[in-house]
Amino acid sequence: MQLLGIAVLAFIVWFGFAERDATRAVSAFDLHALVMVVVGSSSAVLLSSSARNALRTLLALKELVPGLRSFHATTEAMETEREQLCSLWKAGQRAQAVGLAEKSAFSSTKHTLELLLQRANEASSAKVFTELRHDEISDWQPAIHTWEMLSKLGPAFGMVGTITGMIQLFRNMSSENLNIGAAMSLALLATLYGVAFGAGIAGPIGHFWNGLLDERLGLLERCEKSVNELVSRGVGA
Repeated sequence: MQLLGIAVLAFIVWFGFAERDATRAVSAFDLHALVMVVVGSSSAVLLSSSARNALRTLLALKELVPGLRSFHATTEAMETEREQLCSLWKAGQRAQAVGLAEKSAFSSTKHTLELLLQRANEASSAKVFTELRHDEISDWQPAIHTWEMLSKLGPAFGMVGTITGMIQLFRNMSSENLNIGAAMSLALLATLYGVAFGAGIAGPIGHFWNGLLDERLGLLERCEKSVNELVSRGVGA
C-alpha cells in the first residue's frame, strides 16, 4: 500500500504541472483542481494505512447512503437482543434465553448468556466485555483516524494545487492571450476544494463515525452492567 501511495503522490505532483487551458472563462468547477485534492488526499491514506484499514475507510462511506447503512442498524439489533435476553432471564425462561443466544449472530448476546450461566463475577464480565470493546475499537478507530487526518490534509493538498497552478501561471505570463483572472481562479479553486473537502466532508464523516462507534461501545457497556446486575440479584438462579 505504501508503494502505491508513493506512486499516486508522484502522479499528483506531475499532474499539478500538466498543461491547463488558462484562457477558459472563470468557472466554479475545475476538474484539475478537484483531482489534485481528492486523489492527493487518497495517496496519504494509502501511505499511512494497511490494505485492511484503507478498505474500512472506504466502507465507512456506506453509512452515508440510505439503504446501505448497516452499522447503526446492527447496534440497534444488538440492543434489542440484549433487552430480550434480560427479560427472558428475569422471567426465568432460561431455555428461551439459550435459544435466543444460539440463534444470535452477535458475540455480545452469546457472551452475555455465557456469563449469566456461569454466574460470573464482575471481574470476569469486565474482562470479556473489555475484549469486545477493544475489538470494535481496533476494527473502526483506524478508519475514523484516517477521516480525521483527511480533514487536515484536504486543505494541504488544496495548497499543493494552488502552488502548482501559480507556478504554471507565472511560467505563462509572457503569453499575450493569457487570461490572468481565469488562470488565478483555477489556481485558487484548489484551495477552495481542499477546505471544502476537509471541513465539509472528511471532518463531519470522522465525527459521524465517532458517534456510531460510541453507540456500539455504549451497548457493550450496558451488556456488562446487565450481567453484573442480574448475577448480583441472583435472578434466574
